[in-house]
Amino acid sequence: MNFSIKSLLLSLLPFALAQYGGGAAGSSTTTSVASATTSSSSAPGVQTVTVGDNNAIAFSPDTITAAVGSSIEFVFFPPIHSVTQSTFESPCAPLANGTGFWSGAFTTASGQNANVFTLTVNDTNPIWFFCATPSHCETGMAGVINPSSNGSESLDQYKANAAKVSNPPTPSVVQGGSIGPPKAASSSSSTSSAASTTPTESAGVNGFESRSSAQWVVMALAGLIAVGAG
Repeated sequence: MNFSIKSLLLSLLPFALAQYGGGAAGSSTTTSVASATTSSSSAPGVQTVTVGDNNAIAFSPDTITAAVGSSIEFVFFPPIHSVTQSTFESPCAPLANGTGFWSGAFTTASGQNANVFTLTVNDTNPIWFFCATPSHCETGMAGVINPSSNGSESLDQYKANAAKVSNPPTPSVVQGGSIGPPKAASSSSSTSSAASTTPTESAGVNGFESRSSAQWVVMALAGLIAVGAG
């Protein structure tokens, strides 16, 4: 009888040990990945003026306030447009002696031209400009950068004077700015992805209690074996 009890207790011992040591098998690993974030930003100090967008014979906006050192990008649309500097006193006429700026004629088949004409603002004096495509200036395609506070030199008055001009001269030299891809439309995208690995117990607190109970079973069996042996 004593041998049978010891045999029974010894046969139960592996199961108790398996239960006690098996708690770690309940552990699992979870990996969480943070969602990617994308941010976009325009180039600082750059303003955009559309030229002939939606088939309009107009600049939009046609009045711009710009700080010294900032840039203005003229974005061209079909069919053919340009931007040319003039004075308030001589609308639709390019500045004499090769001064001022002219973008050259931008011919665009559809949509937005791939290149823009970029002008850097060097002072806060008024800068008057117009489109040199025939008849465009006379019909009001003009604008001003940093308009004067002098009420008599308004854009409306410039356009009214331009309507009286006939056969204005055509500029011949592209100058005063740069031609290339737009910067204002560029975006900086940053994508971040963070992964964290955290060991977790599949049974949580109950898992800890199961291992504790198994420990007591092992101790009890060991005690019974000792008694039986005695």
